[in-house]
Amino acid sequence: MNTIANDYLPPAEGPSCWTGPELAGSGSWIIELEDAERAAIMAALDATEGREALELKADDFELGAFNDKLRGMAHDVAFGTGFAMLRTGLGELGEEQARRLIWGLGQHMGVPQIQDASNTLLHDIRDTGADIEKQHNIRTYQTNLAQPFHNDGGDIFALFCRRQSSNGGQSQIVSAHAVFNEILNRRPDLAKVLSEPFYFDARGQNLPGKPWYQALPIFQNYGGRWFVMYKRHYIDYAQRSDEIPRLTEKQIEALDLMDALCADPAFHLAFEMSPGDMVVGNNFTTLHARSAYKDMGPTTGDKRHMLRLWLGVPGGVALPPAFEETREFGPLFQTTERIAI
Repeated sequence: MNTIANDYLPPAEGPSCWTGPELAGSGSWIIELEDAERAAIMAALDATEGREALELKADDFELGAFNDKLRGMAHDVAFGTGFAMLRTGLGELGEEQARRLIWGLGQHMGVPQIQDASNTLLHDIRDTGADIEKQHNIRTYQTNLAQPFHNDGGDIFALFCRRQSSNGGQSQIVSAHAVFNEILNRRPDLAKVLSEPFYFDARGQNLPGKPWYQALPIFQNYGGRWFVMYKRHYIDYAQRSDEIPRLTEKQIEALDLMDALCADPAFHLAFEMSPGDMVVGNNFTTLHARSAYKDMGPTTGDKRHMLRLWLGVPGGVALPPAFEETREFGPLFQTTERIAI
């Protein structure tokens, strides 16, 4: 059975259902590198000095036994808890070194996915000074504004911290499955609303030949798994157009409850990223956010700088057919084999 029939909505189950306090208490999400693993990364960086990051393959960034550890981490994120932080201890890297590092590690975790209409595979996350309210193709990561809870594209995302801000920029992550279960428990009527289509502004990144908006449920069950797709701010931005139906009172109530639960410390995990840290998260079972931040100075060299990959995991979970029409997940259908259901 590939989809849920009638009005019955089963709860999400498994290791992807967790709360922030539970995860913080276990510490299982933090992976500290051993000296030999750190040395292997530095050796790979030295061996690829002068080469363009995106030209590198897994064999070019050989890490010895650490290769298998990275693949295991990606598998756990894709099929298990859904989140991990890798503390490399390499916080003094130049920009090109950092690009080679996240790209090289990513080659052992999955297949890089395009992140925008320009087919960019590796994004720099820093404030460009752009105004998201006035420019409809600007995305929140290009500003220093707070990023509400949302998911990215690909099976998993990887985010490497090269430089942190002088003030703000705290990260949060939440189990979308735990949030869904709470909504289902408190307000099953609103859980039903969230399993029906909403309109999202694609922010100028829509797939070729597709409209500027996307319409799909926030939660949908396929193959016995719950998948999330959530960007409240992009749902609100879509309301700028008369083409899009107005949100109903029930939809707004459902969105407000979801936002309140995501923001509740009883559900989300808040953490700080230091230079050299890399987080990896599941885009189907978790949502992540960032507080607003202030940079140290006006120049690029002073700015908070993160690097981001979207990765497809070979043998990843079978995807809802509706995802093929989205900019976030559509490329997965062409770049990775999926498990059968």
